[in-house]
Amino acid sequence: MIHRKKNARFGALNSVILLFFVLICNMTGTVLWAQNDITMSQCTAIPSLLNPGSAGRTGTYQAVGAFRKQWVGIKGAPQTSFLNVNGEVAFLKNFHGIGAIVTHDAEGALTTMNIAADYSYHIELDKGMLGLGLRVGVLNTAFNASDLSTTVDGLEDDYHQSSDPLLQGSDESATAFDAGFGAFFQSSKSYLGFSILHLTAPKMEMNSGATIKRRPLMDLCAGRKLRESTTLGFEARANLLTDFSSTEIDVALLANLKSKVTVGVGYRLQDAVFFQVGANLSSALFVGYDYDLCVTDFRTRTSGSHEIVLAYTFSVDVERRTKRYKSVRIL
Repeated sequence: MIHRKKNARFGALNSVILLFFVLICNMTGTVLWAQNDITMSQCTAIPSLLNPGSAGRTGTYQAVGAFRKQWVGIKGAPQTSFLNVNGEVAFLKNFHGIGAIVTHDAEGALTTMNIAADYSYHIELDKGMLGLGLRVGVLNTAFNASDLSTTVDGLEDDYHQSSDPLLQGSDESATAFDAGFGAFFQSSKSYLGFSILHLTAPKMEMNSGATIKRRPLMDLCAGRKLRESTTLGFEARANLLTDFSSTEIDVALLANLKSKVTVGVGYRLQDAVFFQVGANLSSALFVGYDYDLCVTDFRTRTSGSHEIVLAYTFSVDVERRTKRYKSVRIL
């Protein structure tokens, strides 16, 4: 995740070098620390991506899907898919959030899939609602040797030949248990979230002897309505994401037009300026689009990154709480 934002000189040749490095590690049994957790610029629309404490936060049921294509024009650049369903249920005179999440991330010959279940206990406070959540699931990493290429811009380079024995490896994958927790507070005007994913530092051992480990990932997010109006409202938000080795920080300002259309602009430190637009097509359906414009020297290699989010809200005939704190987010 974070490393692919910071590496401003990642390109086709660098991809080849990276893939050969992975092959060498496979042969020597080296331990790799993976850092390709997914992230999305439209995290305001999908807090459940990084925080299980947000499950059921709206009091309704939601199905959210997202797709991100990063660094268009770069072969093997990251592509991310995300699907989440969550809602609120009443049990033993208390309210709880439940959810399921599936993420898929592909970067070159490496793919990562995470399948997990979320649970959140909702606590009603004087100023808002606090969700304390837990995520448990499995994390799978696959190395697809058949996707390797020794060419740069269609030409075979002088260092990597197709007859190289390092290319003779086979596809392989490994799975490990994964867990995390999160706390998410929201009131009528603001929200604050804290979570740590991959708390168990999952270790995936390949058949070839290579071991891939995932660092714990901490997320801090906050947002507040700056102005409320039926015609034009404003919201500011900030997000910090770190694996305790590198850190990603972004800030954004969103404008809500007549509670129907949302437009925004943001900045990710030392990476990109991003532009967002979203629309409530109905009371139940939301669609959002994001474009990231790279601001580093890397902008000469890519036309940018694209992201789309679809969310559908629906009701289930269950007991509802009498007091509701409407989210300050887009949805």
